[in-house]
Amino acid sequence: SHAPVETIPPDVPSSANGAASNAFERWKKTNVTPQRQPGFSAVTLKLPTGDMTPTQMRFIADLIDTEANGNIRITIDQNVLIRWMSTSRLPEMYSRLVDVHLADSGAHLVEDIVACPGTDTCGLGITSSKALARALDDVFPAGNTADDLAGTSIKISGCHNSCAQHHIATIGLHGVSKRYGEHLAPFYEMHIGGSAAGDGARIGQMTIKLPPKNVPKAIAHLVGLFRQERENEESFPQYLDRAGKAKLKQALIPYSIIGNFDDTPEHFYDWEAESEFSLVDLGPGECAGGAVEMITDGILEADQELYQAETLIQSQQYGMTVNKAYRAVLAGAKALLVTEGIEPATDLQTFEECDARLIQTGVLPETFSEHLAIIRNLGDKNPTEAFAEEKIRVAKVFVEACRAASEGIGEDLKLTNVADPGQVAAALPASDVGDDIPVLDLRGVQCPINYVKTKLRLEMMDSGERLAVFLDDGEPIRNVPASLKNDGHTVLSQEPIDEYFKLVVENA
Repeated sequence: SHAPVETIPPDVPSSANGAASNAFERWKKTNVTPQRQPGFSAVTLKLPTGDMTPTQMRFIADLIDTEANGNIRITIDQNVLIRWMSTSRLPEMYSRLVDVHLADSGAHLVEDIVACPGTDTCGLGITSSKALARALDDVFPAGNTADDLAGTSIKISGCHNSCAQHHIATIGLHGVSKRYGEHLAPFYEMHIGGSAAGDGARIGQMTIKLPPKNVPKAIAHLVGLFRQERENEESFPQYLDRAGKAKLKQALIPYSIIGNFDDTPEHFYDWEAESEFSLVDLGPGECAGGAVEMITDGILEADQELYQAETLIQSQQYGMTVNKAYRAVLAGAKALLVTEGIEPATDLQTFEECDARLIQTGVLPETFSEHLAIIRNLGDKNPTEAFAEEKIRVAKVFVEACRAASEGIGEDLKLTNVADPGQVAAALPASDVGDDIPVLDLRGVQCPINYVKTKLRLEMMDSGERLAVFLDDGEPIRNVPASLKNDGHTVLSQEPIDEYFKLVVENA
C-alpha cells in the first residue's frame, strides 16, 4: 500500500471551547510524531492496560482504511500506532477519537503504564497487574504528568516471566506470593533503575517486596523524596541512580510490612479482588512454576541476610551479625524444603527437617549436620568478633550449597546433590586477597553460571561498591566482562595471575 495524499485543509478546534483546545494540544504534544515525509504524522492511540472494546476496534479499522494506509502497529507498550495520518486532518481525527474514548493524551509518559494481563486472563499470573495499573491512576492521573517525571516508566508483570518487561522500567514490578501462617498474601517485587534508552539497556535492581495495596503509596513516596532531594535539573531516573538501592530500600521498608490475616485482612486480597488471594487457579503446571519462584526467592532472601551480616560485622555489631547469619541459613533451608512440600512452623522444625530430608538423603553434604549445630549456637549476648566471623563463614558455605542444589531446577522440583563441600567453595570470597574489597572466586565455574553468580553478588551490593572476581582463561574471561559491561557495570581492571584472571568490577 502507499501513503494517502493530503488534500483536506486544517480544521482547528473552536477557540470558543478552550478546554477542548487545550486537550487537543496536549494530545498532539504527547501522542503525535511528525514523519520525515512533509504533511504526515504518526499517531499513537493510548490504550489503558492495552484494552480495546469491539466498537473501538471497528472504529480503528475504518479509520486506517479511510485516513491512513490500511496498516496499524501494536507497540511494545500496549498502544496502537497509526502512520501516514494527514497532519492537517489531526483536529478532525481527534474529535472522532474523543467520541469513542480513544483520545487519551500522555502516550509514552509515566501515566502510560504497561501491564500484562496477569490473573485477569493468564494461567501464569500470580497477581492482578492490570488492577494495580488502574490503582496507580491516583498517583499519575491521566493528562497531568509533571515535566519533572519525563523519561520515567512503570511496567507491571503478574509473574516473574516479564511479559510486561518490568526489568527495563524505571520502576518495574512483578507478582509473587508470600505466606503468613495459613494464608497467602499477594506481593510485588519492585525493581528500580531499569531502562532501554538509546545508550543501551539496563536491568533494574530488585530492591524490595511490597503488598499490592501499598505499591501506590510507596511509589508516591519515592516521587516525594525525589522532589525534596532533587539536585539541579536531574530527572527522576537520575535521582534513583544517585540515591542508590540501600537508601531507597530503607525508605520503602515501612510499606513492606503487613500484619497477619486477622489484623490486616485487606492485604490478603489483591486489587479489585472479591475473594482471598490464592494460587489454586494457576494453570496446569504453573504451581510448579510458583514453587520454583518460592525457592529462588528463598535463596535471594538468604543472600540478603548474608549481605546484612557482612555489613554489620564491619560496624562491630557482632550480636546482630550472628542473628543475620542464623537467618540466612534458615532462609536457605526453607527454600530447599519447598521441594519436599514442607513449610516449617518453627526454626527448630526447619533445622530438623533440613537434616532429615536434605542432609541425611545426600542432597547436602553429610558434614552439614555440624554446620547446623554451629549456626544454632547463638552464644551469649555479647559475642566476640571471631565468633561472628565463624557464623558468617558457616552461613556462606551453607547458602552456597543451597544455591548449587537448586540451580537448574525445573518443574520436576528435583534438587542436585551436592555431595562434596568443595563443590561450593568456588563461589565464596577468598579470605586473603590483598585488597580491601570482597572477592568472588569463580575458578572452575563454567559459563554462564559464573556470570549469574557475579550478577547475583553485585545485586547485593550498593552502587559504586567494588568486587574482585577470579575467572579462568578462555570463555570465562572473554564472556563475563562483556556481559557485565552490557549490564551497566564498570570493569576497572583485568589482570592475569598465573593461570587465571582477576577482574575488578564497580557496581552500577
